[in-house]
Amino acid sequence: MKIAIPMFNSRVSPRFDFAAKILIATIESGKISERQEYALTNIHQIRRSSLLCELGVKVLICGGISSFCHRLITDNGIRVIPMIQGEIEEVLNHYTSGNLISSREHKILGKRNRCQSVKRRWKGRTTR
Repeated sequence: MKIAIPMFNSRVSPRFDFAAKILIATIESGKISERQEYALTNIHQIRRSSLLCELGVKVLICGGISSFCHRLITDNGIRVIPMIQGEIEEVLNHYTSGNLISSREHKILGKRNRCQSVKRRWKGRTTR
């Protein structure tokens, strides 16, 4: 299986849409067997999506991603794991061991965000 990670030096790029390079890692039997880097400079969002398909990528691990790009990529059958930060090596290790959780998944798993906390605090109070 091939996974893609947009790069910013040795870290996951904070934004897929503006990443200059992408790492494509091939995982076989839970280990990384091959790595290739591709330049993304001056490549439009639509072309980035089709490039991932052409390379046989099944999973995109990234930081931020626009809703347009997210939709393009998922419509092509690629799973997107957004809101990931950190060193690429650590992210790869977490992914291959099955321990990679994005910020978005933390919220889905029941962590409260600030807006929900404020609503609970003000519930039942009247305004003047």
